[in-house]
Amino acid sequence: MNIIVFVKQVADTEARILIKGDQKALEIENKYNLNFFDEFAVEEAIRIKEAIKDSQVTVCTYGPKRAVEALRTAVAMGADRAVLLDNTGLEADDPLIVAKVLAAFASRDGFDLILCGRQAIDDENANIGPMAAELLGIPHVSAVVNLDLADGKVVKVESEVEGGKEVIEITLPALLTAQKGLNTPRVPLITGVMKAMKAVIPTVDPASLGVSEEETEPKASRVMTLSYEPPQQRPPVRIIDGETPMDKVRNLVKALKEESKVL
Repeated sequence: MNIIVFVKQVADTEARILIKGDQKALEIENKYNLNFFDEFAVEEAIRIKEAIKDSQVTVCTYGPKRAVEALRTAVAMGADRAVLLDNTGLEADDPLIVAKVLAAFASRDGFDLILCGRQAIDDENANIGPMAAELLGIPHVSAVVNLDLADGKVVKVESEVEGGKEVIEITLPALLTAQKGLNTPRVPLITGVMKAMKAVIPTVDPASLGVSEEETEPKASRVMTLSYEPPQQRPPVRIIDGETPMDKVRNLVKALKEESKVL
């Protein structure tokens, strides 16, 4: 079974992020990790490989050259091979363009199953997986929290929906996006880390996949960043005074009525 996992390198949640003067770009501290939800996808792919003989896990990302480190993390976890689809000088934010490149790679490489995270924690658009599936003409299920691949041809999945969970059975090939709860991603062993450090990760030009430069250049994007705005500052915390708990309650109710006007 050939399994492809789409991943993304994202800024560390503790990285310092500043808005540049023109408010159309960000200055991000050089701290990056494998996307949180993609870890579940990589882990599930490795578990399937361990359960089904002659399986291969390929991890790929559409990103800059530094994204090779996210691929090495996946190799350290147990992926067999990794491929960087270099987006240097190309559009990187339009989800449809990203989906086109990833779908073109999957089509060329061949697959039985595609896994990816439910969403990236930086832009959180949650569209690329389903878009790639539509471009490939295969079924997809999002936010998968349980997966049963018994015979290698049909997969039974449980996904989160509003107010509950839904159980779906689909025939491969298919694309699934992983949700938190699907599994517990493993911590790479030192042997896996050493393997990842030595791994040769090829870089592929999207144009070689049949996606023309006109389709991937920045001016082809239908997404326009108008401006970045910082989140509103939280008002300062106010401590309600009072000699007794009842005094504090009275003072709180008074403040809510007279100052906040919410009562």
